[in-house]
Amino acid sequence: MSPEENDAFLNDLKNDKDLREEAQMMALMIREMKEEQIKQSGKLTEDVLAEEKQAKKAKTISMVRWPLSIAAMFILIFGATLLWNRQSDSEILFNEYYQPYVVQGERGGDDDVIKEELANLYNKVGKEDDVTPIITRLQTIYDNILSNNVDYAEYIYYEKDIVKYLALAYIKNDDLDKAKSLLKPYAEDGDDEAAEVIKAIDSIK
Repeated sequence: MSPEENDAFLNDLKNDKDLREEAQMMALMIREMKEEQIKQSGKLTEDVLAEEKQAKKAKTISMVRWPLSIAAMFILIFGATLLWNRQSDSEILFNEYYQPYVVQGERGGDDDVIKEELANLYNKVGKEDDVTPIITRLQTIYDNILSNNVDYAEYIYYEKDIVKYLALAYIKNDDLDKAKSLLKPYAEDGDDEAAEVIKAIDSIK
């Protein structure tokens, strides 16, 4: 708009009430639109800042979680490796000393029944994956021998073999401490094989 046109418009606006009111309404609308635009712009800025803050927070958490995840994974792998090595050593030790049991000689009567039961238990130590039931039975027999239970009097003739295969069952079950404590009294009494197994247990613990 030229200066002359602007002067003419201002003159009309001064003298024309309707035009003046219309211009005032238009100016009010423009101002409200600007205020709303500013408000929306501010809200948009706040939203953007909030999103950026949330993104930074998420990134920080992710950066913290990442090394923690690596550490946790390392611990799991390291622990599993130790457990695997321990089990492998136990298996090696078991395979080195275990031999299937062969019944030798006959005493007759109840003794044959006992020898058959024990031979079956000994051989299951080598065949069964879960030797817990075998350990329970052999440990019961051994405890009754130690307590001089008359009902187990016949088993005393096989005490050394019972201890040997019970210890092997504990080794197979990866309970090396129990196997060692079981063999220790016999090693102290001069049992060379018991002493040798204890030495082998100590070397892998």
